[in-house]
Amino acid sequence: MLMFLAGFQCSSALAQGDALEEAATPSALVPRSLLLDIERVGNKLVAVGERGHIMLSNDQAASWTQALVPVRSTLTSSFFVDEQQGWVVGHDGVVLHSRDGGLNWTKQLDGHEANRLMRDHGQVLLTKIESVLATMTEQHEQLEAMQLKLEDLTIAVEDSESFLSEGASRPFLDIWFKNSREGFIVGAFGLILRTNDGGDHWTPWFDKLDNPDAFHLNAIQHIGDALYIAAEAGDIFRSDDWGQSWLRLESPYEGTFFGVVEAGEGNLIAYGLRGNAFISADKGASWAAIDTGTDAGLFGGARLAGGAVVLVGAGGTVLQLSSQGKLIQRSRSPYKLPLSAVLDNDADILTVGFGGVQSLILKKKQNGARP
Repeated sequence: MLMFLAGFQCSSALAQGDALEEAATPSALVPRSLLLDIERVGNKLVAVGERGHIMLSNDQAASWTQALVPVRSTLTSSFFVDEQQGWVVGHDGVVLHSRDGGLNWTKQLDGHEANRLMRDHGQVLLTKIESVLATMTEQHEQLEAMQLKLEDLTIAVEDSESFLSEGASRPFLDIWFKNSREGFIVGAFGLILRTNDGGDHWTPWFDKLDNPDAFHLNAIQHIGDALYIAAEAGDIFRSDDWGQSWLRLESPYEGTFFGVVEAGEGNLIAYGLRGNAFISADKGASWAAIDTGTDAGLFGGARLAGGAVVLVGAGGTVLQLSSQGKLIQRSRSPYKLPLSAVLDNDADILTVGFGGVQSLILKKKQNGARP
């Protein structure tokens, strides 16, 4: 879904001008426009979406205020570390930062600079590998592994050169910060960068992941004492040291994952294309399939207060799962339009997607059943 939108936004940007150089336009229709993420920041709600739209609500989504945003690129994800400081990422490789609770935003990074950083980092790594290989003999036990690494890096640098010539074409899809200084952004074609100064500078981190084919990195999530990245081609990565190193987990299937969400009792639920969802009780070391009863793509998920999980996706699909991964109920939103993210909201849930913000009631939740 996000990659389709990336293509749409790219073509519309070409028709209308440079989305990175034009501010988002105020509009009363924003709450009903395409929105891709929503989060709670203290007592406030923040939602982001197409055309640089960022909205704030202080009354549980009854009304919304549009923020001042310097770009009109489609925005895919937000993350606040406290009630004042937050970041947003999106198409055209954009990273935005706010210090006033989301009312005003400044651009910290765009796709032109991100592509240059990825290219330069790859060239540095390539030079190091070539230097090491020059000292190895044919009998060296690590020779073959280093030669394979050289091939992968050569391809990565060539790809980076191509992206650099194309312009700001690769979207960032998700963002996570440990604190006000340390954070990660992930995106299409293997994009992953790290900052340790609040986003003033970014370092490519792709060499820390076993992702030689540069599969899309769709989401990054902190659960328990680990970080998880949900990716294309069935890949899920876990870090036990705050992102310094990453382990590619044994995958339960070969399709795309769009996210990993925490369930009760220490369980994880990973979800993706064609209704696929899997549960793990051991931090992703093993997985069991969940019978979701649907083949709709699942694009967003959230933990409910009692440990159950709600997943949303294509066709307005809404699934409620117990903390053990049992299907409690399956329904569809009234408009039956794709939903991209969901948020627990006490008596109801809030969803965003095509058609904007929707408040939905889960029958089991309304009746007080919290598995």
